Amino acid sequence: MSLFAEVWEAVKAVATGLETVHKRVKQPPATEFYPYKKPEIPPVSVQFLALIQEEDGSDRCVACLQCERVCPSQVIAIERKRNPEGKGFVLERFDLDFANCMHCANCVEACPVSAIVTVGEFEHAVYDINLLKADKAFLDHIGHEAKIWYSPKFGVEMRTPEGKIVKAPPEMQPGGLAELLKEAEGGEEA
Repeated sequence: MSLFAEVWEAVKAVATGLETVHKRVKQPPATEFYPYKKPEIPPVSVQFLALIQEEDGSDRCVACLQCERVCPSQVIAIERKRNPEGKGFVLERFDLDFANCMHCANCVEACPVSAIVTVGEFEHAVYDINLLKADKAFLDHIGHEAKIWYSPKFGVEMRTPEGKIVKAPPEMQPGGLAELLKEAEGGEEA
């Protein structure tokens, strides 16, 4: 190939690149300004785990140990004691090691009272791996700060500004659950 042909091919390649850039300039940007504009994450995505407390501040967790038993990574450690006021148990310690958690959500699926849930919070990057060990106070804080969360038993739930826990509307519920809720509330209108 001659020098002239090589130069001509290079000019054509540069022209093609400039044409692509020129077309792209007229389109809106595809990127988001992440730290300043947060992405909308669906509530059913497994981003982070949290413990939910009832509206009166009491623990939803009944310390049944189901989440600890089903965890394939064995990252949940729970301590409990017998409830002195009656039957059941009182939760004393709930530790979760996020450094080794594979975010499979088996614990969320196994919880009979939806005490451990998934939240769309994802900004918990740290420089020290030891800081990824969460205790009950931290998980309660994440649950209290969450405005919306998901569990298979109750679906998507929300906390109102007054602190009341309510079920999210059917259009926010995932897939088939939204249809089941519509049917339970009165069926579909024709």
